[in-house]
Amino acid sequence: MSRITPLQEPYPAEIRAAFDRIMGAGVPPLVLFSTLATSERAWRKFGAGSLLEGGPLTLRQRELVIDRVCARSGCEYEWGVHVRVFAQAAGLSRDEVAATLEQPLRAEHWSAEEGALLAAVDALHERATLSEAEFADLRAHFDEAQVLEVLMLAGFYRTVAYLANGLDLPLEASAARFSDYRG
Repeated sequence: MSRITPLQEPYPAEIRAAFDRIMGAGVPPLVLFSTLATSERAWRKFGAGSLLEGGPLTLRQRELVIDRVCARSGCEYEWGVHVRVFAQAAGLSRDEVAATLEQPLRAEHWSAEEGALLAAVDALHERATLSEAEFADLRAHFDEAQVLEVLMLAGFYRTVAYLANGLDLPLEASAARFSDYRG
């Protein structure tokens, strides 16, 4: 059980409407969402920071960033949700999903573009910055709007990892597990 008891039904109308927009009408919300919704401010701020509505990165690029951030942060909760919900649509193979868990990153799994993306995530995780060479490698493949999106995604999902790990959220029943993808 989460360290903060999630909001229970019946949900306030505006919360129910938000859950329905995100999850689909009548689909139970993720524990992360119902826990954050216990605080109107936390829920509002979390929703304002969401980066899932599209943007300058492809779905595959976005999911690689999110999966790697969550893997490096030990956030099985969010990694598992994203793998279950988005991996197939993003065109990520089982081996590629497994490779997001590998430490250190093995460049042979990835194109030059994806390698630069994932190396940037690792650098941000380890040092909270990019060296000149890492930034140049990222810019060789991505424009300014995309670079900003990478930085924002990495930061937002590091925050999600803090929330899920800090609250000790129980894993979603249908989510992927690290153990499903580790040798």
